[in-house]
Amino acid sequence: MSLKLRYLLICFFIAYFPSVKSQEEQAITYCIDPDWMPYEALRNGVHIGISADYLALITELTDLHFEFVPTDSWQQSLDFVKQGTCKMVTLINPTPSNKKYLAFSYPYLEAPNVFVAQKGTPMIQGYSSIGNRVLGIIEGYRHAEYLARYYPEVQVEYLKTEREGLLKIANGSLDVMVGALLSVNVNINTLGMRKLSVVGYAEPFDSLRIGLNPALTDKLALLNAALDAIPESRKVEIYKRWNTTLIQNESSFSTILITILVGVLSLVLLIWYRKVKLKWQTLIDTKTAEVEHLQSTLLEKNRTLEFLSNHDAVTGLYNRNYMMHKAQEEISRFQRFHSATAIIVLEMIKNSSDNSISKPNALESKLKFVASICLTTVREVDIAARWSGDQFIILSPHTTVVEAKALAERLLRELRKQAPVEEEKLQIALGVASLHGSESFTEWYDRAAKALYQSRRNGFNVVCVAD
Repeated sequence: MSLKLRYLLICFFIAYFPSVKSQEEQAITYCIDPDWMPYEALRNGVHIGISADYLALITELTDLHFEFVPTDSWQQSLDFVKQGTCKMVTLINPTPSNKKYLAFSYPYLEAPNVFVAQKGTPMIQGYSSIGNRVLGIIEGYRHAEYLARYYPEVQVEYLKTEREGLLKIANGSLDVMVGALLSVNVNINTLGMRKLSVVGYAEPFDSLRIGLNPALTDKLALLNAALDAIPESRKVEIYKRWNTTLIQNESSFSTILITILVGVLSLVLLIWYRKVKLKWQTLIDTKTAEVEHLQSTLLEKNRTLEFLSNHDAVTGLYNRNYMMHKAQEEISRFQRFHSATAIIVLEMIKNSSDNSISKPNALESKLKFVASICLTTVREVDIAARWSGDQFIILSPHTTVVEAKALAERLLRELRKQAPVEEEKLQIALGVASLHGSESFTEWYDRAAKALYQSRRNGFNVVCVAD
C-alpha cells in the first residue's frame, strides 16, 4: 500500500469519527517509562526513543495533539495514568490488571525479555530454573503480575529501574534480573559492566501497545489506523536509528554479533511459536466445540430415555414400572412410620352402545382425556399412572381412605363435567383402598380392584371403598 493511500485511509477515519475531529485541538496527555532506552526515555525534559519516533509519525498522520507529562519512574507513570493525570502511555503490555483502567491499540513493537547475571552464571532456562536465587524485577512491569500468577515460589526484589538492578548484580547484592534485551544491553554498555552477561531468555516476550484511558476509546480506531498506515520502510528506519546507536556504544564486536543473532533467532522462534500455537489452539477449540456438542446431545438423549422409561407413550402419565417402584417406597415408609397411604384404581369401561371406542384413534383420544383430568385434579403429592389398557392408578401418600374417597369423587365429577360430546358414553368405575398392616402391593391392589368391581356392579360412575 502506498503512503498516499495510507494517508487517504487516515483521512477517512477522521471524517468517519466526528467526535475525534471535533476534539483534535485538545491535547492528549501521556506518560512514558523515563529510563528504558532505546525503547523510550526522558532526557533533559524531552521524550526520546523508539516510542517517541512512532508518536511523531502518528501525529503526522492524524493531526492528534499529545502533551508529554514527565515522571521520575515507571511506577509513577502508572500512578499518573490511574489518577487521570496522564490519559495515555506509549509502550505497555495488556496485562489483566492494566485492562482494568486502560484500552489498548494494536501491538506495534515486540521486545524479548532476558535474564542478566554475572558472567559464569549457568544458563537459566525459564523462571522454573531460578531456584533459590533472588530475582530483580522493575516495579510496575508485567513480570511481577506474571510471576505472582504462575511462579509464586520465585523470590523477588522490586527495583525502580533496570540500571539499579544491574548495579546490584555487579556488586553482588542481587543474583539475577529480568529485563528487555535492547535496554539491558544499552545499560550494560553505558555503565561499562563487562562482568555482566545475558544468561537466558524469559517468557513471555513483550507485545507492546499504546494504552489509552477508557474515556478516550473513540481515539483507538484512529490510532490503530495510523499504526497500520506507517510504512514498513519507516519502521525499519526507526529500528536502524536506535540499533545503530547501540552498536556504536559497543566495543566488543563478538557481543554485538551474538546479540544480533540471538535477537533474530528469537524473532524467528517467536513467529514459529505463534503459528504453531494458533494452529493447535484452533484445533483444540474445534475439538472442544465438538465434544461440548456431543455431551449436550448425549445429555438430551439420556433425559429423553429416562422420560420414556418412566412414562406411558400414549397418555404421558407414569407407566406401570414406575408406579410399582413408588408404591413399594410407600409400603416401606408405612411399615416404618405407619403413615396413612391409599390408592385409587380407575377403569374406563366401554358402553355396549358405543362403537367408536373400538377404533384405535377414538380409544387413544379417550385415554388422553382421562389422563388430562387426572393430572389437573390430583394434588402435587399424588402420582398418577396408566396401569394397563383402560386402567389408571393414583397413589396418594399421607392420605386416609376418607380423603382418598373424596379425591376420587372429585375426579369423577371433573370427568363427567368436562367430558366432550364424544366422551359422554364413557363409563367410569373407581375403587379406593388404604394400605393395611404388612400386606404386599399385590394384596393392596387386589382389594382396590375388588372395590372397582363393586363400582361396576353398582352401575358405574360411583366410588367404592375396599374393606
